[in-house]
Amino acid sequence: KSRELALIFIDWGYLDPLVRGVTPIYDEIEGISDDLEEKINKQADAEVGELLKEKARFDEQISVLEKKGTQEAFDEISNIQVTINRIDSQINEKLQEIASSGDIKFGSYPQFNPDTFINDDTLFYTFYKPIIYSEINSSQYYKGMVRLTVTVEYIKKEINTIKKRIYLFTTVAVAMAMLLAIFGALLLSSAMIRPIKKLVIGVEKIRDTQNKEKLKGHLIQVKTRDELAQLADTINQMTTGLVKAAEANKDLILGKEIQKMFIPLEKSAEGERKLTTGFIDTPEATFFGYYEGAKGVSGDYFDFRQLDDEHFAVIKCDISGKGIPASLIMVEVATIFINYFKNVNIKKEGIHIDKLVYNINELINEVGFKGRFAALIVVVVNIKTGLCTMCNAGDNIVHFYNYQTSRMEIKRINEVPAAGVFPSFMIDGDRGYKQVPHKLNKGDILFLFTDGIEEAQRRFRNSRFETISCDNTCYPPETPEKERNHSPGTDFEEFGIRRIQDVVAAVMSRSRYELVKYHNPLPDRKLTFDFTACEGTEQEAVLALVAVEKVFRLMPDPAAGDDDRIMVDNKVDEFLKEHFDQYREYFRYNVPNEEYPEYTYYTHLREDEQFDDLTILVIKKK
Repeated sequence: KSRELALIFIDWGYLDPLVRGVTPIYDEIEGISDDLEEKINKQADAEVGELLKEKARFDEQISVLEKKGTQEAFDEISNIQVTINRIDSQINEKLQEIASSGDIKFGSYPQFNPDTFINDDTLFYTFYKPIIYSEINSSQYYKGMVRLTVTVEYIKKEINTIKKRIYLFTTVAVAMAMLLAIFGALLLSSAMIRPIKKLVIGVEKIRDTQNKEKLKGHLIQVKTRDELAQLADTINQMTTGLVKAAEANKDLILGKEIQKMFIPLEKSAEGERKLTTGFIDTPEATFFGYYEGAKGVSGDYFDFRQLDDEHFAVIKCDISGKGIPASLIMVEVATIFINYFKNVNIKKEGIHIDKLVYNINELINEVGFKGRFAALIVVVVNIKTGLCTMCNAGDNIVHFYNYQTSRMEIKRINEVPAAGVFPSFMIDGDRGYKQVPHKLNKGDILFLFTDGIEEAQRRFRNSRFETISCDNTCYPPETPEKERNHSPGTDFEEFGIRRIQDVVAAVMSRSRYELVKYHNPLPDRKLTFDFTACEGTEQEAVLALVAVEKVFRLMPDPAAGDDDRIMVDNKVDEFLKEHFDQYREYFRYNVPNEEYPEYTYYTHLREDEQFDDLTILVIKKK
């Protein structure tokens, strides 16, 4: 066989011991597995084979367009990428449908029937479920099978025991009712109501306690020895699990706060925590950054620091993936960045940030976290001349606001792999990391942001706020393909570069902006922002992007109640209050956040999840 069979044996005390080389092991599922493999591969190839070929053709088109390097080619690439994302969604949906259909969904040997298993002699059942996914240039969709063998012997014993207990309890209860009549009935009802009331009170406390960590030591004491006592024990175990989960979440939040210590953000009034923004203001230039993590620790990172009276060093980095591995790599990158510029004299030695990028590449590659890489850009800015020296790894598109033309523009720089993908010796030479110059003129603003803002998503919904797919009725028929931000059949849209450009342009020109959501459950309700009172600063542009992105994901479901809440950064909340025309219509029920007072809760609101960190860094030449 081309696949290995992994068997896990659990010794519960009543299984015969296994003797290596002596005990025979039989695989009853082998015949079923072969049949399933053939069936799944045939069905999957018929349904998604052409989609995979279509995706490959689009990838070839992107390769051709990337070599052109023109703005029109980049626009076309963006449109093609939307189509590729749609194809990926269709492939995943079809494979999920296959994996969830009929006898492919799951099975058991022998066939398990919950209505009759108690009466047969079978003690062991093997449950199995196939693993299905697609890979590039592979017609093998069936990847193996998850199996779990369980015994029902203990369950049967318990059921029989409970049956006997129920029969005995019923007999005693009937006898008492016959002998004691009303007195017995009152006594029985009192004995049952009392523990039920305790259960109700205990569950209500669990429901009403917002910080589950405070439930530590909370136990529901039921002195009976029946099913109510078992239920109380189960609830107590659940409470212990909630407390442990709350403590673990607190550790993640603490890790997130430690991670933010490497980012130049302002501190709270008490000096205990860092906030979401940080800035440096000089007579020649302004540096302003915003960071809001999605949840837990992650890999987004930015920094700006002064090197001498003329030069500042800036980095923006996005580590692939999330969680502890990404955060560890982020801390290492931050350490290398800080130490590098501690030991460099730009005026004497010149600018050689390509060496820094190579150092970061070697670190991530040597750490060896599978699938981990970093898209980053390092910039050294001469604040007096406006000359920027940039060196990138993977992040080859730079956005900047041109003060002379009053519009956002895109600049493509060196196309090289992200840091950590290949060893440095493989990307040296002409295709290696290089320094690229860019001049910031007076009033120009350089925007560096990770894909958290660009790829923020909202789901399409109908008037009942149920998720739907695009039916191709949201665009007029004559709308060009390149002006569409999603394709028919998809069930979500991204915030996108176009909205980023329009929001920044509206802030800088001090005009109004209307946020249009496709397949909006409330199509007649406009979402408008009035930026006419703005001063046209880079800080306002960043806060506007974050505020509009928040409203973009907002879901004002009328069915939302007291238990439905969203959390808003106070700075963003103040900006929304001043510039979002429908603010009082949406943000009506605020609840103070006692643990993190720099945020505010709003109830009776829902939002689509923030999947990635929001990291935005801007540099303005005065």
